Amino acid sequence: MTNSQFIKSALAQAGLALTPPLVREALLNDASFRDEYSLKLDGILSFSNSGPNIQQSEFFEGIRRVLSGRTPTHVSDVDGQKWEIKNISEPGELPQIVLSGNLQEPMYLPDVSMLSPDRETRLRYLDKAITDVKMPVHSRAVWQIILEERALEDFEFDQFMDDLRDTPIQRARSIREDVLERKEIGVSSFVPASRTYYERMIGTYDGSTSIQDYAKNTAKNILRQLSNWRPDDGFLSSLLLSLHSSITEEIDVSHLQGEDVLKAFKFIEDYGDLTSQLGAIEVGLRILPLHPDLEPMLLNLVKQIRDDDPESKTSHFRLFSGLFFLVDGELSRSKVFSAEPPFYRRFASLSQAALIHRQLISTAIDPNTFLGWAFHQRGEQFYMQSFVDMRLEPRWNPDYAGPAQLRADFIGRIMIATRKWEQNIKNSALLDLVFGSQSDSLQSLSDSFHPFFPGPLEGSEQSQPTLPEDWAAAIEKELDTKEITSASFILLVNSALLFRPGPRQAELAVKALKLGNYQLTNLRTKSELLAILNGLATVAAVSRSTDLASELQILIHKYRYDLEYKLSIEEAINIHMVAAASQEDAGRWKEFVGDSFTDLAFRDFQNKEAEILYSRLQRLCQIIPELWIKCGRAEAATLAYIASRNIT
Repeated sequence: MTNSQFIKSALAQAGLALTPPLVREALLNDASFRDEYSLKLDGILSFSNSGPNIQQSEFFEGIRRVLSGRTPTHVSDVDGQKWEIKNISEPGELPQIVLSGNLQEPMYLPDVSMLSPDRETRLRYLDKAITDVKMPVHSRAVWQIILEERALEDFEFDQFMDDLRDTPIQRARSIREDVLERKEIGVSSFVPASRTYYERMIGTYDGSTSIQDYAKNTAKNILRQLSNWRPDDGFLSSLLLSLHSSITEEIDVSHLQGEDVLKAFKFIEDYGDLTSQLGAIEVGLRILPLHPDLEPMLLNLVKQIRDDDPESKTSHFRLFSGLFFLVDGELSRSKVFSAEPPFYRRFASLSQAALIHRQLISTAIDPNTFLGWAFHQRGEQFYMQSFVDMRLEPRWNPDYAGPAQLRADFIGRIMIATRKWEQNIKNSALLDLVFGSQSDSLQSLSDSFHPFFPGPLEGSEQSQPTLPEDWAAAIEKELDTKEITSASFILLVNSALLFRPGPRQAELAVKALKLGNYQLTNLRTKSELLAILNGLATVAAVSRSTDLASELQILIHKYRYDLEYKLSIEEAINIHMVAAASQEDAGRWKEFVGDSFTDLAFRDFQNKEAEILYSRLQRLCQIIPELWIKCGRAEAATLAYIASRNIT
């Protein structure tokens, strides 16, 4: 290296040290950049807690020597200890490299055939590895071109292994191995921050405005690819995407033999995650005439969902709810899908949650403890992101991510699917289990509303039916009167998530609030107050009534300091954020949110309320940085209050 090249390289290294990690990684992964600045990647490889730490370049060079001549070779670790590398495979087999030295037993290394000088060995391994994890065709083509010509270089080996890990199949194995081996795993172990990973799982966003449209296009192609990969494993992987009935409608099992269908359903019955069990029920009801032997398994699957008590500490719905909080909150924090509509990010989140759930289903993990941990890690991020999402998809509230409502969603889908395919089960015990008059049927155990609330992928207004005329007349009768009580709003708030209230209903609510001087009379409990306030906020959101949202700001302020039913800071924030969804325009939404937080910040606080408000505000502005312009005064006032209290 010449003196000028040395200086150029040194300056590049100094600059990289000051560069953000993601940018630095991208630059170092660019071969042309490294060549221009004479940079080489190297690192220390660690082999478990009791294994050696070896310089990567020396280790890979030792492997290449072994693969070139089959004779063992030695490398030194960072402490100077010698370690033997040898190939123990039989002639004609892919290499099996073991590392031995100061260990009780030899350490078997992952397949390193891509470092072999033999072209046939490299390509044979490529076909095996890529088929095993279902890597997309375009990714395979990139590696095929390189490996047909030569062995991988050190940095390419790392990239190749990362590419393998960036697949749902390999990620599932890693999660299960880590949990079973009781390794300490964090959020990043469960939730990759890789856009490529999720696009391989659910497909690349195609511009669809709803999950129904997405199911008919990109999701359908993903399901077809899974079927072509491996029919049986592909079907089981397809069920992980069963987050909406429009997805399960596209799952085709015609390529499976009868015994393979039974085997797959038996696996789901015994080891399936909740999402796959629900998908199997919907698919099973559709194909039952062709596979009548599925009936006993479908009965058991329905019973498993029915009997899972979300209040129980061992409930699988508690575990799934925690996984949803964790994954969606982390995807929000990393901004992987900040430009896509909320339903697409949630589809990715729920699919990953289902994948993790399947790996944990037979482990000793405690659902209740996990739910608490997950909510602590990403619960606040999840909630604030979901409130932001409501501007675009106002029908789905983050409160519906709890275990009880998730179970209600599942039961609602089973009831709808049973009605849809009723002709397939007319003489079956399945119909009685779902719609029978006995006390343990799904219909008997479900109240009239919650199973039919919108699910996490149904937050847009597109699929919401209009308010029936008889409901509209009943609501008008309750609200268009001089005697307004808290009960006057019940029918309106109950209808808001089932139907689309029109401007007339929102106008009546505004009139009633003004007539009652912003006082809800005849309240019996605070729970009733919260139900009405949250319900009216939902009416404002789904009807896009900015007038009702403005009236609610006054009502929230009034009850924030009510002597009998005082709203906590968390309750006030949540109602404000739901009402903010009435503002579909992004600029007006920011103004509404800024005004709401500013009003809360310039009032009295109790206990830790200022810290809570500040934390919510920070989280919200991290999601939407432009909000700082509207929320700056609120932040300053809250910080001043916290500082003054700390001084005193």
